[in-house]
Amino acid sequence: MHQSRWTFAFATLMGFVVSVVWLAIAQTHHPPETRPEALNQIPAKQGTAQGFEDVICAQKSDAQKMVKLENSRENFAKEIFSAKGNREIWLKMLQAFKLNPPLRPEGWKFANHTWLRWRSSLASRAGSLRRFRLMKMVATAYCPNGCCGSPSGRTATGRKAEYGIIAVDPRVIPLGTTLYVDRYGFAIAADTGRKIKGARIDLCFPTHKEALRFGRRSVKVLLLR
Repeated sequence: MHQSRWTFAFATLMGFVVSVVWLAIAQTHHPPETRPEALNQIPAKQGTAQGFEDVICAQKSDAQKMVKLENSRENFAKEIFSAKGNREIWLKMLQAFKLNPPLRPEGWKFANHTWLRWRSSLASRAGSLRRFRLMKMVATAYCPNGCCGSPSGRTATGRKAEYGIIAVDPRVIPLGTTLYVDRYGFAIAADTGRKIKGARIDLCFPTHKEALRFGRRSVKVLLLR
């Protein structure tokens, strides 16, 4: 009887000790969301739900941006059309697109043709910029003497091969498109070639020597959409 009392007392004492130990462990253990390392993983800036005022402010900001863009396009068009002559107009246009003027006088040969053809597309307001497309292409060169072009000196469209006539991939640039090649000048897409595929063009030069000197290089091309 006396031994059973000691056994009960010992079991009670051990249960008390175990309870104290578990309580101490529970106090030192952090939940996953409150651990110090977990707190460091929480982004400093939490997303907040947009209220009605936030939506109105965002719409006003977008509207102001659109007005500013339209004004810049309108000012651009006014500046272009305030020029006195076609060449001055084109120089302003090239400057706006960060393009260099033609290095040779022949580069201006199709400038008037380009202006007469596309003047109806050059809207007096915002449409002027939207109708132009600036591309970066790989350019090679050929001559009209039959050694690297057509033996007859004629293009795929029947035009005479000369400076300002370029070969294109019709799937990228439709034949008949008037465009501007940086430093080369105004040109007409009037020829094709077996090797001219994708974003490639072939520029016509008067002599084979000049075509070889040009070689192969990357150029900026401005064309209308």
